Amino acid sequence: MKKQLIQRPLLIGGTLFILFLLIGSFVYTAFADPAPPEKVLYDENHNAIALAPFPPSLQFPLGSDLDGNNFLLMLLEGAKYTIGLSIIVAFGRMLFSFLGGYLLFRLPSTFRKLLAGLADALHYAPVTIFTYILIAPVVLTFSWSYDTITKVVFPMLVLIFISVPVLSLYIQNELDLISKKEFIESARTMGGSKFHIFKNHLAPFLNPKLLLLFVQQVGQVLVVFAHLGLLKVFIGGTDVRVIEYDMETGKAFTDSFSMSNEWAGLIAQNFQYVSSFPWMILAPVTAFALTILAVNCIVYDLTSPKPLKLKRKKKKLHTSTIKNAIPPESFEFKS
Repeated sequence: MKKQLIQRPLLIGGTLFILFLLIGSFVYTAFADPAPPEKVLYDENHNAIALAPFPPSLQFPLGSDLDGNNFLLMLLEGAKYTIGLSIIVAFGRMLFSFLGGYLLFRLPSTFRKLLAGLADALHYAPVTIFTYILIAPVVLTFSWSYDTITKVVFPMLVLIFISVPVLSLYIQNELDLISKKEFIESARTMGGSKFHIFKNHLAPFLNPKLLLLFVQQVGQVLVVFAHLGLLKVFIGGTDVRVIEYDMETGKAFTDSFSMSNEWAGLIAQNFQYVSSFPWMILAPVTAFALTILAVNCIVYDLTSPKPLKLKRKKKKLHTSTIKNAIPPESFEFKS
């Protein structure tokens, strides 16, 4: 097992990178006690030398925002929301899709073709647009009438169930392909029950595909998070605040803020400063890119498994063994 893992550097590297961010985020939130941010930096003589936002330096490796918050610490704190929620959404998709795919597999073929046609149409539907249309009334338009839990849980449920029909159809097709194999027919002929055949024959072939599909869904959910962030919808919670009022008409101008430091919110909140302070965008975008790259490394390694090559040790013949060997002249051949 250890040798097989050593021969999979992409799988190990991607997994360790994601685990490092998740564990580091939880540890930082639980034990760290950061000092309040300062908008002005002073030298030893208490002279002002810099004003926030601060560019990348030793003190601020990824720069800071307008309030002087360290972007490195903000990204570390938001990792548990960005990566953690994407894993939860992907797991929810797989759970309900597996149940839906198994039900489709057991349904009659005529009814199954009807549902397959409806689900197949969602292949061409833009997930981000549909998700935004369903989420926006809760987190943006009428956000004042919903509590915090609803504004966090409801977008996640929408993200889960919007992909269940397509994934259920995929799992049902995989079950159909596996069930056509000869050993499945032999198991049915031998009198195996449906549960026995699924547990002992279908599941061993389906589980690796489900694992690969789960990792792929984590990457797709991260991409959707980034898209929704640009549309001012933050999965970690969206807080709509009144920025100012028009003195003549009394119209309120609102803006959306992330209730956590999740990365899509950091991108959207600082997008207007992309020209003047580019590090405020590059930091969360780089975090997104590296995490998606880590997920793609895992997917690539799972889709192209490398066979284990073991080096066989050649046995050396000791000279003492050769010397003690019986010479061929000592053998007598009898007719």
